[in-house]
Amino acid sequence: MIQYIVRRLLLLPVLMLLLTMVLFVFIAQMPPEQRVGVYLPSMRPGLSEEEEMQIIERTIERYGLNEPFPVQYWRWLRNVANGDWGFSQAWNQPVLEGLLQRVPATLELVLAAMIPATALALILGSTAVLHYGRLPDHLVRTAAFLGWALPSFIVGLALMNVLYAWLGWFPPQRLSTWARPIVEGVSFRNFTGLHTVDALLNGDLKLLWDALRHLVLPATVLAAAEWALLARVMRSSLLETLHQDYITTARAKGVAERRIITLHARRNALLPVISAGGVVTSSLLSGVVVIETIFDLDGIGGAAIEAMLSFDITAIVGFAVFTCLVTLLMTLAADVAYAFVDPRTRLG
Repeated sequence: MIQYIVRRLLLLPVLMLLLTMVLFVFIAQMPPEQRVGVYLPSMRPGLSEEEEMQIIERTIERYGLNEPFPVQYWRWLRNVANGDWGFSQAWNQPVLEGLLQRVPATLELVLAAMIPATALALILGSTAVLHYGRLPDHLVRTAAFLGWALPSFIVGLALMNVLYAWLGWFPPQRLSTWARPIVEGVSFRNFTGLHTVDALLNGDLKLLWDALRHLVLPATVLAAAEWALLARVMRSSLLETLHQDYITTARAKGVAERRIITLHARRNALLPVISAGGVVTSSLLSGVVVIETIFDLDGIGGAAIEAMLSFDITAIVGFAVFTCLVTLLMTLAADVAYAFVDPRTRLG
């Protein structure tokens, strides 16, 4: 198992190198004078035109923006590895700093969507098979179809209109107005940046309840498509597994159908679910772009929209690099989980 993980880890730098090379091509298409903005904040007011040109020329020389493509790419890659991802005009701060500052909001949203959605998909997928061809099966299939087919922005707007604008239950944003000074105060300890976790660790149950209320709607919308896909995959995989010879043998021995599903078939049926789960979890990063915009969450997705509207190439490329890295890590986690469930894959 250790050797399998090491082999997969050794592939990560190679894949990341290829992906960053493709991303850098977009930067390399711009003239050196425009690419200066990748590394510089806005010019200070009051500078003369000559002083601005001197700053631009020094930056071009420092980062090798007039060098051949391989030299430029190597310098850019070295800067990225050292934490210098450039300066974002849209965020008015260094790109890496802006991304890391917004990671907790996105991570909290993704975890709040992924964990319940995965558990719900496994339970309902198994329930549908247990009651195959009957009402529970039809209900699960219909709900999964609707969850997968409906666009997330439509679901988000509809739920917000009903549950917030009409009923006032689950507001947008991460916290209420009264709660923000508490989180930003010196007496509140931000252990993780996740408001729900930090509120719990600080023993502030009122703040915890407020953070949970704000998290319900975006997490529900983000989880809708994920649980729908995983439930359908779980159902079809479990149905296929139940036709295997060892399941027929278990039935011939008089083992109850529920016991067959829970103890014998479910483990093997999880393999396609794990494969789909790695892809779905990675795709959540693209889903948060829409969800964070609708619910006004200060996360990576909302910041990416802001950068795109401002045509901030630096921030856009930084977001793409970050997304590629997370996707590769999620794929690695899915491969390891797959190998744990099915040891035969470790030999590949």
